[in-house]
Amino acid sequence: MQEQLPLRPAEFVKIRDGFIAFLKQPAGTPIEHVIPPDIIDVMALAARRGRKHRQMLDIVRGVSILVAAMGAIISLAIEPMIVGILVLVAGGLAFIWAHNRRKVRYELEIDQLVTEPNEVLQRNLRALDDFRNLIASGDMPCEERLPDGAVKPVSANMLRAFGADHGALLVLSRDQGLWQCIPCRPIPMSALWVRLGGRIAPVFVTSRALLDTADRQLFDSRIEWLLSHADHANPRAQSFREDVQAIVALRRPEFEGLTFEQKKQNLTDNKEFSASRLEKLHAGIYPPFNKFLTSLPMHEFP
Repeated sequence: MQEQLPLRPAEFVKIRDGFIAFLKQPAGTPIEHVIPPDIIDVMALAARRGRKHRQMLDIVRGVSILVAAMGAIISLAIEPMIVGILVLVAGGLAFIWAHNRRKVRYELEIDQLVTEPNEVLQRNLRALDDFRNLIASGDMPCEERLPDGAVKPVSANMLRAFGADHGALLVLSRDQGLWQCIPCRPIPMSALWVRLGGRIAPVFVTSRALLDTADRQLFDSRIEWLLSHADHANPRAQSFREDVQAIVALRRPEFEGLTFEQKKQNLTDNKEFSASRLEKLHAGIYPPFNKFLTSLPMHEFP
């Protein structure tokens, strides 16, 4: 599917095009076909509400500081001091409450956004989180294209905005007014480009995704591709090949119609694989397998 990428993997692409390629979708796929407009609208509304709440809390913090200062003055100027002390304490408590409330996240979780069963949308939203977290961590280079044509890497401080509350809007929306809703500062405010470097969403390439591949021919071609890229004489590659063989074993024709527990029983009775390894591969959460995948040119994955 390499021909579907907007540009060669080593090049920078517009951030929304980068997200489409990250999902292994055909070049030119509208973002709205991946994350529906109504979901984007809900996320935008949450961002605006979050900004409004933070602004109100900032006002409360400012007022509480004034109240506390007045309490300190009253306690020194007026007897009994208890009156001023109470005002001082009230202002201090209000400041602490507002300060703590300002730390509350206003970004909606995936299960709050997707209220009806929709595995594809949930998968795309998980991939969106993966995409922006890779950018936030610096694992996926990002740069700004300034209006005057200049190009500069996005600073480490600015990258943090991708992982912050409402950072998904940097990818999903071109409305920079919504970018301003992200509480992390500073935030990038120019056109954003990202270098994929062959990255694709992990949710598309896991042992679970392989096991769920319905097309047998596609499954076989994927297995062949993985084995051809794990032909190194080192322990990590050897372990990865064994993981792939375990996946193949779980798809044996004679196991057709059996439950996973029955398949596991057969394979462990014959001492081919450990129960723990099979369980983690079946769930798609076996760390050595997933880590080895990151070293492969996944943009070429069938």
